[in-house]
Amino acid sequence: MPQTSPPSILVIGAGITGLSTATLLQKHLSTANITIVAAETPNTPSPSVDYASMWAGAHYRPIHPLSTEQLKEEFRMGVRTAEVMKGIAREFPDSGVEFMPGVEYLENPPEEIFKIRNGDVYAGANDEFRILSQDALPQGAKWGCEYQSYCVNISIYCRWLMGRFLANGGRILQHRLSNAVDAFTLADGDRTGDVPVVVNCSGRNFDRDPKMKIIRGQTVLVRQQYTKTITRQNADGSWAFLIPRPRRGGTIVGGTKEVDDWEATARPETRAKLLQQCVETFPDFVDSVEKFEVVQDNVGRRPWREGGYRIEIESVGPGRTLVHGYGAGGRGYELSWGAAERILELVKESLAARARL
Repeated sequence: MPQTSPPSILVIGAGITGLSTATLLQKHLSTANITIVAAETPNTPSPSVDYASMWAGAHYRPIHPLSTEQLKEEFRMGVRTAEVMKGIAREFPDSGVEFMPGVEYLENPPEEIFKIRNGDVYAGANDEFRILSQDALPQGAKWGCEYQSYCVNISIYCRWLMGRFLANGGRILQHRLSNAVDAFTLADGDRTGDVPVVVNCSGRNFDRDPKMKIIRGQTVLVRQQYTKTITRQNADGSWAFLIPRPRRGGTIVGGTKEVDDWEATARPETRAKLLQQCVETFPDFVDSVEKFEVVQDNVGRRPWREGGYRIEIESVGPGRTLVHGYGAGGRGYELSWGAAERILELVKESLAARARL
């Protein structure tokens, strides 16, 4: 029988979903040649506002599965990602991932949240979840909790992931595609070899999905270092949060969620509002705006998709399959490993179907 060469798989995108997926594909498809094709990478000196993974917080704030199937699925992916992140933090302290307490305060909690009890699984196994008593809540908050969470120093972590990918034989091709299908043509021209599967972790799917929107996020990175990640959801739907960046990377003060706002530059009035809100909401961190040591303003376009992540197979011609994995919104880091595992299973399914032909 003729020998078949190892399959080559292209992963579009070097954001957190693409990097996690490519790393996982390497681990479980050891004979495959994995290439990431991306316009920007973690080593890009001045990443654009569209490279959302470089502007994220990023922390783990679970969304308990109280309502829709989408939230239940995201809850499972979040818990699974937390399990993997816990192992990374323990085994690779230089990765930029660190476990720490997470605290939440809600001014207008949904009725369903009062069904949660101490000892329930909220963030994952052994999460030390507990509901805060009323006298432990700040003024205006009607519900609160504490649990074990994690935070990510994004620049360290993404470079760490990319370094592992390259060290294990992966390749990165820096190129801007116009759509996902063009990756097959690029592979032909690059002499990558037979590419039966392209994994589309492009974030927004090149704006070709009518369910896609962007959510503009603006935050402020300050030099002061906090010891926990804390989130307050206000009655008007706005948020105040602090997200420490491990390994002395400062703290993210946030933040905004502005749907379909395409402004790429930071608004000075938003920075002023966020810092003032932080002083009023978390006075134990910094008690006056003048004391902040501002490092930079962050603006990112989060690729949010109505109905959640698109993780599915699409045939785009004889012997060519796209496996989609995009549209995480502001939860790319929180869902990254859970999403990557689902994408891996679809890639395996695609390769198995091709082998049967």
